[in-house]
Formats: sequence, C-alpha cells, structure tokens
Amino acid sequence: MKKSIATLAAVITLSLLPAALRAQNPPTSTPAPVPHFYHLRVAIEELNAAGQVTNTRTYREIVSTAVGKDRVWNQRIKTGSRIPVVTGAAGGTTQFQYIDLGVNLDVLNVKEQPAGLSFELKVEVSSIARQTQVAGTGEPVIRQNTWGSAMIVPLGKPTVVFSSDDLDSTGKMQVEVTATRMEYSQK
Repeated sequence: MKKSIATLAAVITLSLLPAALRAQNPPTSTPAPVPHFYHLRVAIEELNAAGQVTNTRTYREIVSTAVGKDRVWNQRIKTGSRIPVVTGAAGGTTQFQYIDLGVNLDVLNVKEQPAGLSFELKVEVSSIARQTQVAGTGEPVIRQNTWGSAMIVPLGKPTVVFSSDDLDSTGKMQVEVTATRMEYSQK
C-alpha cells in the first residue's frame, strides 16, 4: 500500500511539473496594442492674393488607432447640398440628375508614429463657380478641389497638408490639420 501511495504521489508530482514550469516561464506573446483616440480638427481655408484668410470652414472628428480584424478605422464627414441638373425630358417630364456639392472628408489607416499621427486623408471641396452657367445651356459650372495623400501630422501643431490655387480668384485654398491625443482615465 505504501508503495502504491508513493507511486501515485510521484505520478501526480510529475504530471504537475510541466504546469509549474510554464507558470515560471510564461509564453512570450505580444500583448494587443491599446487603441488611442485622437481629436482631429480639419480647417479648409480660403486665402486672398495677399495670403490673408478670408473664410474658414472647420470640421472636427474623433479617430482611433483601433484596427478591426479585417478592416482599418474609417471616418467620413460629408456636408453640403444636392443640386438638380436637367438631363433631358421623357414623355413631357423633365428628368434630373442630382450632384452633391460641399465638403467630403475621409480619414483612413490611423496609426501612431514616433513623429506624430499618420493617416490617409482625402478632401473634396466642390461648389458652383462664379460663372454660374455653361454658355447658352443654363446648367451650372461646378468647381472642384480634390486632395488625397498619406501623411504624418505632429501632435498639437496646426499643419497645412494641402494647398492649391483657387480657380475663381487669385487666392488659394488650403487644408490645415491639427491632431490632439485624447486623454481619459478609468474611474
């Protein structure tokens, strides 16, 4: 009987030994990165020929470094108007197509970098031009500025990321982005 108890004790000890060794040397897996949230301020500025800001439209959004299993974080802002444009007539009825005018902002692939916040930004600004009609048709002339690029923006510093000539004047249009990390505490 004593021999059976000693054998059983040895078997139990040997079976627990790998678990004890694993507890002393846990696997070296990399913990999942903690997502952070950022406040993005996107300002679309119109400048006159002297470089002075004459109009600013500001858009604010919260973005995250969180990455889903099969997708990246995507943030979209779309603001503006839909205007009807005559496309023809059928059976005595006028037919229209609607065109979206205004501002579209898309932010993709937000990641933290040592130099700041990296992301892809696409900005589209469209409006009716000062010359408001195509000669003889009565249809509007649409102006459109579209920019898109991957970038790194330093945190807390307003940064002009796009700039181009305004097609209706001698001024410019530019896009300025400020990224600020949001701090939160768990209570």
